[in-house]
Amino acid sequence: MKKRIVFLLFICLGKLYAQDQPVKQPTPFAVSTQPFAFEGRQMIVGQAIGGLEKEYRLLDDGGIFRRMNTSKEFEVLGEQSAKNIEMAFKSLQDVKFDTIHFQHPGRTSYFIIYKKGKKEHKVVWGDTKHPAPESAVRVYKAFMGMIPKEMRL
Repeated sequence: MKKRIVFLLFICLGKLYAQDQPVKQPTPFAVSTQPFAFEGRQMIVGQAIGGLEKEYRLLDDGGIFRRMNTSKEFEVLGEQSAKNIEMAFKSLQDVKFDTIHFQHPGRTSYFIIYKKGKKEHKVVWGDTKHPAPESAVRVYKAFMGMIPKEMRL
């Protein structure tokens, strides 16, 4: 009986002690430099205003990241499902990176980059004199739809 009372008392004290301790909130984003060294496919989508760029990267292993161009590290946003990854990379075929050369930035510019290893294809738009390719705008909007508003820069 004494052992049982001591055991219950021990449990109660442990719970009281745990309540007095400050709860450590997890940081919302882990930090990574992985996208810089990643050799697989990457889909990079972003916006530039002046010299400041915000970008989001989807790696074909499922990792999704964000960063400002002033940062040397990426914030990890999470992972995408295999289905979303395939749909995202398949949508890049509509942009026709192999045949298109569209580099028309404006005061506010948008871009899509398809990168594999060191090879990179980029489409940039924002100049009102040169309407953006519809396929690029569609891919941009679909990609940004994967990023919850509270996780956007």
